[in-house]
Amino acid sequence: MTLPATISDTGEFLADVRALEAAGAAMIGLEGEGLDQSILMGAIAAVTDRIRLRLSNPEPAAILQQLSRGRVVVGEPDGERWVKIPIPPDRSAWAAALAEHEAAGATGVIVAWDLRLIDLLRNPEPDDRSDLLISTG
Repeated sequence: MTLPATISDTGEFLADVRALEAAGAAMIGLEGEGLDQSILMGAIAAVTDRIRLRLSNPEPAAILQQLSRGRVVVGEPDGERWVKIPIPPDRSAWAAALAEHEAAGATGVIVAWDLRLIDLLRNPEPDDRSDLLISTG
């Protein structure tokens, strides 16, 4: 997933990053390059434990490798194929896109940040809304 490199609320941005990791996102990247992106990636590295951090520029990779405990990848990870797609309009289209790209041999998909992503990651199946049933009793 690609997050915007400009943020309005740091706490909200980092909470979204942690929620994406908890929901099962495999890798996060940021739009653009430069010092701002490197600083934001350092903050992401500090608040996450598992998710890989995708960089387009190898310059800050060494210090970010230390901050992230080895989770930085520059470009596309070795032996993997990630496909950039627009975020599908609904849960059915999301499940179909994942299945299509998996069948074609892709490791995963890269989508731009959207508020619906956390829900789509947590509940990828079109009819699975057990999370709502639990919350309503």
